[in-house]
Amino acid sequence: MQRIYFITLLLCAFGLMMFASSKNKPNVLFITVDDMNWNSIGAYGCQIPEITPHIDRLAEEGMRFEQAYVQASNCSPSRSVFQTSRYPHQSGMRGFFYVEAGFKTLPEVLKESGYITGVINKSADSSLSPDFEKYWDVKIDFKGAEKRSAISYGQQLEEFLSTVEQEKQAFYCVVNVADPHKPFFNDAKSKKQGFDAFVPSKVFSVDEVDVPAFLPDAPKVKQEVLNYYNSVKRGDDCVGAILEVLKKSPYHENTIVIFVSDHGMPLPFAKSSVYPNGIRTQWIVAWPGEVEAGAVNTDNMISAIDFMPTVLDMIGVKPPSGMEGQSFYKAMKRKDLSSSEYVFAQFDENAGGVPRPSRTVLTKKYGYVFNAWATGKYPFKCSADAYASHKYMKAQATSNQEVKERYEHWVYRSVEELYDYEKDPDALHNLIDDPACKDIAEKLRQELESQMQATNDYVLSAFKVRDNLNALNQWMQEEDRKAIQRAEQLRWKRHKNRSGATKGHTQLYQLQLNE
Repeated sequence: MQRIYFITLLLCAFGLMMFASSKNKPNVLFITVDDMNWNSIGAYGCQIPEITPHIDRLAEEGMRFEQAYVQASNCSPSRSVFQTSRYPHQSGMRGFFYVEAGFKTLPEVLKESGYITGVINKSADSSLSPDFEKYWDVKIDFKGAEKRSAISYGQQLEEFLSTVEQEKQAFYCVVNVADPHKPFFNDAKSKKQGFDAFVPSKVFSVDEVDVPAFLPDAPKVKQEVLNYYNSVKRGDDCVGAILEVLKKSPYHENTIVIFVSDHGMPLPFAKSSVYPNGIRTQWIVAWPGEVEAGAVNTDNMISAIDFMPTVLDMIGVKPPSGMEGQSFYKAMKRKDLSSSEYVFAQFDENAGGVPRPSRTVLTKKYGYVFNAWATGKYPFKCSADAYASHKYMKAQATSNQEVKERYEHWVYRSVEELYDYEKDPDALHNLIDDPACKDIAEKLRQELESQMQATNDYVLSAFKVRDNLNALNQWMQEEDRKAIQRAEQLRWKRHKNRSGATKGHTQLYQLQLNE
């Protein structure tokens, strides 16, 4: 009896220790916005007054990283990297279909470590497979226009925190704000879908915005840019509501808040491109008493591949093997961090399943791009084709030589590109044929090829024949065949793709090592 009693006491003590340990672990609130350019908020240089006061305040409370990137310039592939620390071609999430992964994602690791996990909005794009329970203890998705409502985001976070209170566990919660994704506020489609019922806290006028240098400065384009910035404002309203709920909760002082955008604005030369306006992101980390308030990091190049190892490092959880990124927690503690001088990013295929594989390697100054599809035979296709700015460029290309050159570059690109992003942040001047840049181009080619070999990138075989357009066309023909097969068979994250409706699809994508 005494032995049983002693064992019972030990088990109770162990349970109390586990409870105390779980209660003292830092929480993680990961806030993302959808399609927001890195420089569209005040803290990152946007000159529109009062555009993002809530995000700016978060930056004042934490550390702002100036050299931050994502690995992919469209939604589901980009978001997968944060949860896996693997490049999209490694996880299989290079498109908008579900995959069968042979490794554990961040929410799975955290669940095993005593965390309660939750996702609010875009649960499909935050998950590799449709087995959501494997990743998320709490999954909350919005109905209809509510995903544009600041009040709704606050209410849903309150609902999640009430579950946390019941379970008495530390939490990892991903909140995905829909704005400024298309349709923008005041777009015809936005009005039709009821999104405009949720009005930004301040509505800007056309005189208060400027057209980015990578787009033509024309009234139709400027109107679309205005609608975009009003959606940025509404996105900031949503972030404000989320942060207000956290600050009123008992979890505020022990919660790490991380803020990013999944990629750039949904207009030509940004989203779906591997230029900085497609892959550069805001990255803010706030943690009361642990991360210096108002700090700015300009030294370290960080990217989505580093998110998972950094989070695990911050909360003291042993990392699993197989991750590609490295923790930059030391940088937040103002300690020396030997981070990579290169960031690698990619685009594989659009949401409909049309492949247009691109790869890039960036330093703080230069960026080299390889477009496997840019043979002149495969015009680029993405959702921006249906938007006002793209339509304007296409129409003007018949009579305006300057617009024609930009439009044709967007649609057909070049197999290789090189930019001095320090002097040319909007990627307007391709230096690949500049003799003065020959050594730089060759160095970055070598770095990209080494990266592709190390990560078993299926695009490597195309890279090796980059000087042979016929070989590239043959490679693309085979990739398109495979993409059509995927579109016809795999379980998709969207209700339709290039093959039509996807409702009856059941197969999961299984990564083949020789792809």
